[in-house]
Formats: sequence, C-alpha cells, structure tokens
Amino acid sequence: MKQSLVLVKVIVLVIISLIISPCIGALTGWLVGLLFGQTILGILEEIGITGFSMWQIGAFLGFISSFFVSSKSLKS
Repeated sequence: MKQSLVLVKVIVLVIISLIISPCIGALTGWLVGLLFGQTILGILEEIGITGFSMWQIGAFLGFISSFFVSSKSLKS
C-alpha cells in the first residue's frame, strides 16, 4: 500500500513538472528575447533554424530540462 502511494506521488510530480517547466521556459524565453532576441535568433538562423520565436525556444528548452534531475550524494 505504501509503495503504491509513493509511486502515485512520483507520477503526479512528474506530470506537474512536465506542465510547469515549459511554462516557465516560455516566460523566461520571452524575457530573454526582450534583451537578446535578435542576437539569439540571428545565431540560430546562421545554423539553419528559422521560424521560431524566443518564447517557443524557451518552452522547448523548459520541456527538455524537466527530464534532467539533479542528485546529491552525501558522503560521510
């Protein structure tokens, strides 16, 4: 019983993370785009990536980053 409850909590946290991370990424991408948008989009255009706005790039990076989990190991 306890293990299934932990599993349900982990699944819910993963789903919430997958929803919140792109939203935060989109907001951050939009804010960064206000300052450095032309520079970043210019660099992406040079390597052949066109047709995206900064908030879309931020949302994509936020979604990808939600799969990376930092782990700490404590050594005594």
